Amino acid sequence: MASSAAAAIAPGAALVFGGRGFVGAAVCRELARRGLPVASLSRSDKVGSGGELGPGIEHRSGVDALKPETFKALLPGAKAVVVSVGEAPWTERTGGSKDRALQMNGLTNITVLREAAEAKVPCVVLVNATMPSWRLIAGYREGKEMAEAEAAQYPEKSGLGPGCTVLVLKPGVVSGTKYWGSVPLPFGVVMGPMRFAMRCFSGPCSWAEEQMPSLFGGVLKPPVLVEEMAVAAADAVQSEGRGVYTLGPDKLVGYSAGKP
Repeated sequence: MASSAAAAIAPGAALVFGGRGFVGAAVCRELARRGLPVASLSRSDKVGSGGELGPGIEHRSGVDALKPETFKALLPGAKAVVVSVGEAPWTERTGGSKDRALQMNGLTNITVLREAAEAKVPCVVLVNATMPSWRLIAGYREGKEMAEAEAAQYPEKSGLGPGCTVLVLKPGVVSGTKYWGSVPLPFGVVMGPMRFAMRCFSGPCSWAEEQMPSLFGGVLKPPVLVEEMAVAAADAVQSEGRGVYTLGPDKLVGYSAGKP
């Protein structure tokens, strides 16, 4: 059930910003599957690309990551904050702009991280990306880099030091079923064979990336399943004092619960 952002949330809940999105919804479902209190936060109460959230998940609409006044009151007492907010890289070239890409993929994430640090939330998970240095996606890339730099400073800014957990998830391509309204779009049908092939030829692919990272960075990595992203995020939420760590495609592909 959707409620306004002002409604009370269970103490010790994990707050998922962008919880209606593709990755955010998967994280919400994995946390709920583990019996953890979780709240999805977004601007709208409409079903997003992540589909229906399912049972055991509260949803709060009216939350704007750029407006702390819409969510600041929810942070004290939260167990974790998961930031899964942003726009696709191609929107910069399909009617958007570099400034908007910087705002939506950088400033939104930074704003949430800073507010979480002020509230001393003990765990944050940032959904980021591994990507090449193409000028076509300069705003997207720079925004993601800004957000990652902010996450690295979280232990210091929050005053929690090594006692907190900060996970940065950096997949290349994320595979799974997205939704357009109520219509499922099973991208895994196409990306499954691609994932298999890239895992089989991981050696040559890695060599090409190492030789030309600006051209192939992240592009030749196997797609990461959205469920693998969700399990890694939930592991971080349930951990204590892991400090700052990053999981890229090499560690996310094949990830299962409890892996380092």
